[in-house]
Amino acid sequence: MFIFINDILFMVIIMLDKAIKIHEKTKDIEYGWFDKKGIKHNHISEGLAKNFSFQSCEELEKSRVGICWETVELDRKYLEEENIPCKSYFFMVPSRNFYCHSVLVFEDNNKFYWIENSFKKLVGIRTYNSLQELFNDVIDNFHLISNNNTIDIRNMKIYEYTKPNNGIGCVQFYFHCFRGKNVTKKYIEKYLETIEDKNNK
Repeated sequence: MFIFINDILFMVIIMLDKAIKIHEKTKDIEYGWFDKKGIKHNHISEGLAKNFSFQSCEELEKSRVGICWETVELDRKYLEEENIPCKSYFFMVPSRNFYCHSVLVFEDNNKFYWIENSFKKLVGIRTYNSLQELFNDVIDNFHLISNNNTIDIRNMKIYEYTKPNNGIGCVQFYFHCFRGKNVTKKYIEKYLETIEDKNNK
């Protein structure tokens, strides 16, 4: 039994070492996006909805400029090359400004890991005991991610989605996510229950 436990710990260390090296390859990517004409934009603007063009991983590796949707795909590529299964999730709050964020998650030995490269205040690899705990942290930080303190989390939607096609636009990406697995009910309700419990103590 002692040998078995050490084998597990060794595998965890190896996996985390691979993930850290992957994070080192992508954490310096500058936040921004390219329009259909190849013009670089450093900030999210109204033009994103009409003019955004999803970079391929190879394009992102070369440009070193991308938004969360794109950095998730580059991390996904690197993790899959190391045979580390991962899943991507799209968090969004419907509103006039349509606040949203994509995160990449992988699991190993009953631990869940959130790799964040896009939002610089949260850059890093975070560890959780459950996917619910991980989601709670994303939700708790959503006011920072969206730069908006008035968001009503009760309106949040969460979708598990697969790799999108390269070159698609903003709206096409949204609909790609919406065609994924809607996990909102399970995780948002639990989050709100947790908040209510805290408030009642």
